[in-house]
Amino acid sequence: MPNALVTGANGFTASYVCRQLLEKGYKVRGLVRKNADMKLIDGVSIDLCYADLALDTDFSSVMDGIDVVYHIAAAYRTENVPRKYFWDVNVEGTRKLLEAAKKAGVKKFVHSSTVGVQGDIKNPPATEEYRYGPGDYYQESKVDGEKLVLEFHKKEKFPIAIVRPVGIYGPGDTRFLKLFKHIYNGKFRMIGDGKVLYHMTYVEDLARGFILAGEKEESVGEIFTIGGEGYLTLGE
Repeated sequence: MPNALVTGANGFTASYVCRQLLEKGYKVRGLVRKNADMKLIDGVSIDLCYADLALDTDFSSVMDGIDVVYHIAAAYRTENVPRKYFWDVNVEGTRKLLEAAKKAGVKKFVHSSTVGVQGDIKNPPATEEYRYGPGDYYQESKVDGEKLVLEFHKKEKFPIAIVRPVGIYGPGDTRFLKLFKHIYNGKFRMIGDGKVLYHMTYVEDLARGFILAGEKEESVGEIFTIGGEGYLTLGE
């Protein structure tokens, strides 16, 4: 029975990764912050450990006995924090996990980035090789996080894979729920002509993609954008 660590296990995407890993026979350890909202993993049979990526420095016990890490935790929709906080979590937190994982003999480290590191795509669709073009603090910090993971792989010969999700939706999501509620109630007001493009992915599909990146030997050193079959206009 392989052992997996999922960081930010109480989050939307990570909670689906935890459930699918359990279904595949993994033993799952979830890394969460103390006092975190746990409703998305309520009743899910995972072992919990507590740490703060921005503050804690020793993650050796967290990595003990782990075969594969799914690093999904991030400072994302975080308000009223200094700019530096995004780098403390998304870059330095990642560095601490990488170093602990290598020291513990972890076999694979799957890092969750975001398609937002590429910013606006001029002539969509784009491949993973398309240039970086972050548009905010979060995306800038995720670019630096990606570069850190790739450099660590190259320098330390440590097996990593990077996943870039596109817009994620599904049961448990609260971000797109706000949009869906207005549409359902017939009160949605379109801003602009509705022709702006958006690419989405269903959360269960994304979770399967994360797990494939962890299981497949061919994923080592690679970056994968995971999205649905195609992009849509906002009107669609």
